[in-house]
Amino acid sequence: MLADKEKAIFQAAMQIFAAEGFERATMDHIAQQAKVAKGTLFYRYKSKEDLFVSMIQSAVNQFLDTARAAITEIKEPIARLKKTIEIQTQLSFEYPEFAKLLLSEVWGKQDRQREFRAVLQTYLTFLEEIIHTGIDAGEIRPTDPTLLASSIFGMTAAASLHILLSEKPVDLTQTVAEIQDYWLKGISMP
Repeated sequence: MLADKEKAIFQAAMQIFAAEGFERATMDHIAQQAKVAKGTLFYRYKSKEDLFVSMIQSAVNQFLDTARAAITEIKEPIARLKKTIEIQTQLSFEYPEFAKLLLSEVWGKQDRQREFRAVLQTYLTFLEEIIHTGIDAGEIRPTDPTLLASSIFGMTAAASLHILLSEKPVDLTQTVAEIQDYWLKGISMP
């Protein structure tokens, strides 16, 4: 569990990075928003990149803890994936700054972005494990688990972000069901 000061720093950093982008965000602004001294930030993090990666690591770990706890009692791999899609979508709406940051900062060649993708890989590996189980159980057709995990993450994240950016009212239950349905049934007419 994060200490209160750490939570305040991560929340401020997430808001600043999401609003201004990584390049324009400053440690001064983050410290001001978190109501901590700039020295406190540099005591805990050697750079803006270090803060960014630590914040992302913490958010992904919290998400994974939530997802793992939610599927503990679920045995069927398809049902586990449906629940994971539900949680990913719900958390995108609960933490819109993180959802926006996730997709805006994941691409590129900078070290920070490579580290970010490495952190994200822990979630993709979690999905791959469920997919492997589903393939072995005959619930999921033989396929490349790595590609399918990336597709599930990408489809869910991009759809959630599109809806968040549109700022239109949304029925979250219906949105989750539609995203799950796209993944499970595709878009072809029966």
